[in-house]
Amino acid sequence: MMNTNDIMNLALKLSGFDKIPGESSIFYLGENIKKILFGIDVFNSDIIAAKDNGYDLIISHHPPNKTYTARFCSEIKDQVKLLINAGVSEKRASAIVEPIVEKFYNWNRDKDHNEVISLATKLEMPLMNIHQPCDELGRRYLQDITHQIGNDATVEDLMFRFSQIREVQQSGEKIELVCGDSSNRLGTTIVVHGVGTNGGYPVATALFEVGVDTVIYIHLLPYQKKEKDLLSKENKRNVILTGHYASDSIGINIFIRKLEELGAEVTRFVLLNRKLDFLHSSVLYDLPPWSSWFVISHSVRG
Repeated sequence: MMNTNDIMNLALKLSGFDKIPGESSIFYLGENIKKILFGIDVFNSDIIAAKDNGYDLIISHHPPNKTYTARFCSEIKDQVKLLINAGVSEKRASAIVEPIVEKFYNWNRDKDHNEVISLATKLEMPLMNIHQPCDELGRRYLQDITHQIGNDATVEDLMFRFSQIREVQQSGEKIELVCGDSSNRLGTTIVVHGVGTNGGYPVATALFEVGVDTVIYIHLLPYQKKEKDLLSKENKRNVILTGHYASDSIGINIFIRKLEELGAEVTRFVLLNRKLDFLHSSVLYDLPPWSSWFVISHSVRG
């Protein structure tokens, strides 16, 4: 059987990380882990449900209660490397990304607290979160699809291919074209995922300037509406959105399947009886039929 360190090390190995990223953590250690409850977000009632139903570990994708915003922002700074690798100068890349970090921090800072972690500790319920490693697995999956269909395919071809991914189909999220045209040639295509958050208007524009034809984000956040509108208005090249939770689920499910291969019993969970507010959804879209999913419906979350 595995312990929490084994599980974290497996995630790092699969995704190519040599150390734990700042926004992934083991909050309460666990040993002899066989039965795992895994969701995109974890709240107090999930900790209680895991304890009451005999789970050995609960894993959240996002940091519980959006903890460690400052550390989360360190992941966003990886967009500097992404831009440099695409051909943007280091000075310009740093100048582009720093305001993105500041905006995200200001938008998210009031969500920092340790309530879920404290409850897990009190109940002696092993708890961890694995964020960037799972996102990197999802990024590779999406980028591989772009390589498979090739630069001469159209934007429409890629959007159709993305729409056929099981997680996308089951999520109900739609593949969205923010700017560009469905008949456009894909050309050079970059998936921006696994770097904390999307790069919005500044990163997409900088990538266009160095010859990238198509930028793929999993989302544009509510505070980025003006940026989204500006991308649409200028309509320089192509920006595609693949859907936040559908895209997160791709990498998570790759990781879950590896855990299952190693003998773990992993239950994906879905929340019911609560408002489907953005950034408050814990749905994993993949293999099990809906009827076999563990449903947490004993609390209402706004």
